[in-house]
Formats: sequence, structure tokens, C-alpha cells
Amino acid sequence: MPAQYGSLPFTEAIDFFRNKLDMPSERWADVWRDQHNLAFTVAGATKADLLADMRGLVDSAIAEGKSLNWFKSQFKGLVKQHGWQHTGKAAWRANIIYSTNMRQSYNAGRYQQLQTFEYWRYKHGDSRYPRPAHAAKDGTILPKDSPFWQVWFPQNGWGCKCKVFGETRQSLARKGLKVSKEPVIETREWTDKATGEVHYVPVGIDPGFDYTPGKVDQVTKLRQQRANIPPLAERLPKRHIPSAFSTVPTVNVHGLNQVTESVLNSSAAPQMQQLVGFIQQRDIKTVVVKNVEMGRGKQSWDIAEQVGQYLGVNKWQARNRYTVSKTDKPEGFTSIAYDHVTLKAATKHNLKKVDVNKMLSGINAILKDGASGTGQHTWPGGYKRWFASTEATGNMSDSTSRYLTWLHEMGHQVHYKAGTPARPTSQFLTEYGNVNDREWFAEHFVFWVLAREQLAGEWADIAKWFDNVMKQVLK
Repeated sequence: MPAQYGSLPFTEAIDFFRNKLDMPSERWADVWRDQHNLAFTVAGATKADLLADMRGLVDSAIAEGKSLNWFKSQFKGLVKQHGWQHTGKAAWRANIIYSTNMRQSYNAGRYQQLQTFEYWRYKHGDSRYPRPAHAAKDGTILPKDSPFWQVWFPQNGWGCKCKVFGETRQSLARKGLKVSKEPVIETREWTDKATGEVHYVPVGIDPGFDYTPGKVDQVTKLRQQRANIPPLAERLPKRHIPSAFSTVPTVNVHGLNQVTESVLNSSAAPQMQQLVGFIQQRDIKTVVVKNVEMGRGKQSWDIAEQVGQYLGVNKWQARNRYTVSKTDKPEGFTSIAYDHVTLKAATKHNLKKVDVNKMLSGINAILKDGASGTGQHTWPGGYKRWFASTEATGNMSDSTSRYLTWLHEMGHQVHYKAGTPARPTSQFLTEYGNVNDREWFAEHFVFWVLAREQLAGEWADIAKWFDNVMKQVLK
């Protein structure tokens, strides 16, 4: 069965994994306990190029919400490419690498997020073969600085699905819960059969798992070994948009980040940085699907389980969140009940081909025309306007339009999180921006992000209004 990781990915989980150092090793135990917080290792992967490629697979799985089946298929090709003779069957080995890294990255992210809570509560996971020692810890509530958490913070063994939840004094009182007595942590001797080294391991925890993912101690030896090699996080392209699930390889998280990076190097940087902060802070995800997958036929079911893993819901709930009854209408959509946006794309689209300068120039032209009461099209009533911001390059179905549609849908999410404020004026720049208050916000949000100074030059009050909305959602 595919592993379940709740709302993974989130920024803390991705950052934890990306900041690790590559560490070739003969065995998993060669990197011991909390050294795993600093080192990425695959037992038996001693070649740097093999480990780097394996690292790339795990990174994609964490950031893009890839399924276990996807990882298994990629793992087989990678093993064949490098001629790696690993222990165990390929499916079993891929499952171990995938599940352990996904869960530990998730738990490290949880550790960072839980710092704002005074108390932590242990929740036993629904493992296939429950461990009595783990089940006995279910419901344990202790202060976050308790020594217990330095040992018993999940994952506490291979396949362990236990979790930790945050509590406050108020939530404990509301739920009728009480703080537990400090447990006595018993240990047992465990001998490494390969080296003869004796370790003292807490009873109930698998050897090597008695540490807190995300709580990094200084491991001098590891840092010295890699002192002359920049960390992988510095060598990989910067990821402003943490994640995206996509069935279109050329419209994925990497493409979104490439265009976003270019915008951040333009005059639109201040506003784009605020949007990036909003996406990261609110963990707003992106789902990119093909037209046939957005419909409610068989193709939509083919990806339901994968999308569900990415969004942290079951496949039936997931399917309702990226499908519509008439696929000829929306190029993208979202909802006030969602924390993600859905974007329609095709194999002809490629975000790497987006000319950001041309896009910004087109946005400025539409803005100028709209503020002057003119545009490309004549509408009933005799007035002229461009239809939408997605016409910035003159083609509403090109690659640039995919990025602009994504921005538009993110505008809806900002609007929802701000409490859906009513439009502050009857003026409008595009015809689509005059449909209703929601579309007005999303359309004009695109102009605020990409051309805030030009917007202020035409309608200063509108630019300031959006400034205030963003301050509100970023509190």
C-alpha cells in the first residue's frame, strides 16, 4: 500500500531533506542516530553519482508528492543505469528508501512546526504490525522540552507511523486531558554484528532511531568530510514554490520556480516575494492536470490516489478537487474550501519557454489600455477591453498563459484567506475582471503582482488596497 504522509509536502519537511549532506556508506548503521539529520545515505550506495541520482529521486518524491509506484519505477531504471547490486528485492528496497525518507522528512517538519506548542501528545500510528511499546505510548502528553521527546519523537523504527500533535493548556482543558508523568526510559544492549560495537538502545525503539528528526547536533566528522563540496541545497535551483503535483512534465514545480525566479529578478520582485511568502506560510499546493484528467471519466480516476497522497485526502475526496463537469470552460480553478489550486495544461505547454520580459510588457500594455477604457475587443454596450490578463502575449493558450492562470488562481486563494472582501471600485481592467467580486480580485491581483508601480500610477488607491490585503493575510 502507498505510504500516507498527511499534508506532506510542507516547507519545513523539504528544507530538512535538502539541507542534508550526501554520505556514501556500506551500511545504514554507518551513519548513526542523529547523524541522519545531517546525512543522506542509502545503505550500499558507495558511489557519489549513484547517491546523487538517488537523492534526486527522493527530493522529487518529497517536493512533488510523487507516489510509491512512481518511485519504484524510477528506482528500477536508476539501478540498471548504475549497475548497482543492492540487497533485497527491488520493490522492497525502493519501499524502504521511499518510506523512511518521506516519513523522517515529514517528522522533521512537524518537529519545527510544533515548537509553538507548550505540550506535545504522542499518537500511535495505524501500522500493519503494531508494536506494543509504541501503542503503550499512545496519549502520552508531556512538555515539549521533556527528555522523552529527545528519544521517542517518531519515527521510532522501520515502518513506524506514529505521530506527535501539539497542545496548549487551553486545548488540554477543553479535551479533558492531563499531562502525563515523566516516563522512565529503559534501555537494552544491542550489538552491531558487523563491527562488534555495543550500543544501548531504548526498549521499543529500533536501533538507530532513538533521535529527534530535525533536531540537528554538530557532527564534526561529517562536515569535515564534505567541507570542500557545497551543500546540495546550494547546488540545486532555489525552490520558491515548495511543491506541485503534475501529470505534465513541462509544467511542473521546476517550471513554476524558474518563471518565479525570473519575476523575482525583475521590478515585480517585492510583490512576488509576498506571494511566495503567502504560498509557503499557508502551504498552498498546486495540482496540474491534463484536460481529460480534469473531466470525470476514467482518466481522472487513474491519478486520484496519487493526488490524494499529495493533498492529504482519500482518492474520492481528491478526485472532486481537480475535476469539473465541463472541461471546455475552466483553464484553472480553486475553492474557498481548498488549500490548493488546479491548473489545466497540455504537452504543448512548457514553462521553461516563458519569456518573462515579454509577459511583463504585455501585462503593462493591458493595464494601460484598461485604465484608459480601451482594449483589444469590443463588448456589448460598445466599450472596449482585453478579455483577461492571460492575453499578455496575445495567445490565451500558450505557455505564458499557464503561468498567468496559475497566478490568477493564487489570487483567488489570497482573496479567500483575506475573507473575500468586496471589490473597492466599479472600475475594471479586463472584461473577465468585471464578472463578479471574486474574478475582479483575481484578475487585478495579477496586475498588482506583476505591475504594481504601473497600477499605482493609474489607480493609486487600488494598489494600496492590495498592499493592505497582503499585509492582512501575511500576519
